[in-house]
Amino acid sequence: MNIYVSRDGQTFGPYTREQANQFIVAGQLLATDFALYEGESEWKSLGTLLGVVEANESATPITATIDNSSQNPVTRGSTQAERKTKPASGKQVRRVKMNSGKSVVLTKEKSLISRIISTIIVFSVTCILACGVVVGLYFAFPSKISPVLQKFGILNSKDETTEVVKVSVVQQNPQTALEITLNEEDWQRLRSTDIIILPMDNGDGFRILSPPEKKRGLNDQDLEAIVPLSEKILSLDLTHAEISDKGLKLLSELSSLQRLYLEGNEEITVDGLSHLKSLENLTYLNLVRIELNEELVDLLISMKSLREIYLYDTGLNENSITRLTDARPKVFVNGG
Repeated sequence: MNIYVSRDGQTFGPYTREQANQFIVAGQLLATDFALYEGESEWKSLGTLLGVVEANESATPITATIDNSSQNPVTRGSTQAERKTKPASGKQVRRVKMNSGKSVVLTKEKSLISRIISTIIVFSVTCILACGVVVGLYFAFPSKISPVLQKFGILNSKDETTEVVKVSVVQQNPQTALEITLNEEDWQRLRSTDIIILPMDNGDGFRILSPPEKKRGLNDQDLEAIVPLSEKILSLDLTHAEISDKGLKLLSELSSLQRLYLEGNEEITVDGLSHLKSLENLTYLNLVRIELNEELVDLLISMKSLREIYLYDTGLNENSITRLTDARPKVFVNGG
């Protein structure tokens, strides 16, 4: 039968008789320790149960599974009431409830330092995961996440990178429509601007955009950086930029340009727009909110490649718009 041993309010076991004898010989158990057989309720000295002399009062601590609770673990799951009696040896006998021979293991309570270290580790891991999620969202949805980060002071609007250059810059002969060759000086100039470069849906060239914020719009000097890309630029959006007639002269070098948005560039004049006559592939022109004069109508009539023209808030009257539509009936003209 298995034996349970109790010392100083702690209960150990179960052990077989052979194991209990070995522990007594090794000094790990004392003959004076309280003990009882599994299924019984009366505690006796271990020496009495095993028939050994109650000696060896000093012994090393028991290295078996320990329950540090204030009550004996073997009382869990019992059906007998706990009661105390006096054993024949004169030592106090305790009656306890048994747990069908199963040991109960209680882990030692963590120290304060261990708790602090665990808390710091959990907090650090949580912060790392949270930062990873924020960074992932920022790169996935920069336009939506940037304002939120700026609101909390995490991202400085001046330092925010809006350059989305998806150009494969190589130092050898181009292999595809989206590969171009730039020397180091041109590449650094391009990177120094806030120009946004995106591939066209058909993959034949690039679409270039000025940043939507007026304070960061492209200027005439910025346009010099895109001249090396002139043969690949199909669409150029300069809405609310700071382009003047000088910049329009640079645009005349974009031989492949098909769509041009100049909305809100107040320094542009008809003289500057005349440089666009050399753009034989230009089919779309947006001149919204630019104050122009009657001479513009004659210029637009002479640009045979145009198919869409947007002119509201340009100062042209209804007669001027009618003259343009009569001269170019196949052109869609939106005069506002």
